[in-house]
Amino acid sequence: MQAIHANSMTMANDSISSLKNQDTMSAGTWMVLVTCSLCAYHLGSDGDFSFLMTLSSICSAFGMVMLCMQFLNAKSVAGISLKTLQLHSLAFFCRFVSTLFNEGYLPLDRSGDFIYREAELVSVAACVCALVMAYRDYCFTYEAGEDNFGDFGLTGGDRAKYGTIWITAPALVLSLFIHPRLNNVAWSDVAWTFALYVDVLAVAPQLFMFHKTGGTVASYTSHYVFSLGFGRVAQLLFWSFSYHELSSSAHGGFAGVFVMLSQIVGAFLMADFFYYYAKCQNKGSPMMLPSVAELV
Repeated sequence: MQAIHANSMTMANDSISSLKNQDTMSAGTWMVLVTCSLCAYHLGSDGDFSFLMTLSSICSAFGMVMLCMQFLNAKSVAGISLKTLQLHSLAFFCRFVSTLFNEGYLPLDRSGDFIYREAELVSVAACVCALVMAYRDYCFTYEAGEDNFGDFGLTGGDRAKYGTIWITAPALVLSLFIHPRLNNVAWSDVAWTFALYVDVLAVAPQLFMFHKTGGTVASYTSHYVFSLGFGRVAQLLFWSFSYHELSSSAHGGFAGVFVMLSQIVGAFLMADFFYYYAKCQNKGSPMMLPSVAELV
């Protein structure tokens, strides 16, 4: 009996120690993000609203780095939607290419010259690292049965291996016909708009997977999703201030309306996750999400 009691006490102490370590790591990671953002704001920007776009890019880069850290820490990709990873990788690459050669969609202040592009490059590089780990190093841990976004009862039991087509195909068609022309280069304008339309819905497979299974969300995973969502909100604020540029481009204000609506949809899509994330951070506890069965 004493041995059992001792083992129980040891397990309890290990659990408490693990939670404390997670809290410390969470605080440390956010301090890094805040420090980098403040340094970029004071040293590399003009101190106006244009920095919101750069902040959005910094948050996205931070989120992808958190995902890589989750993979390395857990030696597993369990709980992660590879569909969301695929979509984000595609969106970040298209956006990076569209802003690498043209400047129409860059922040208007000094941060758009270097910091924004460097953050975008970090996002793309982190995506490549995450994809390598997901498909080569830890592919045996992938929960394909849970990551079934796109299986809407039309595939005869197939787990919707190509479920991302439900997002990429409409986004491509829409971006070909409805896009701003701030770069005045057709392929670049379409690439940026396609990246936007994909990016705002890219998190949908991950949220679908979260709420299907419920339960505890790993610390780095919650930071990864929240950072990308917060970056989306920052970008929405930027284009709210810069809407006059979108409305004065080709198609009148029609393309601008679609750009704004897509980002509003992306922000609303994240609202539920933001609520649970803030609730758990306030309590200092691991993030818990209810499953669909618990919500019904």
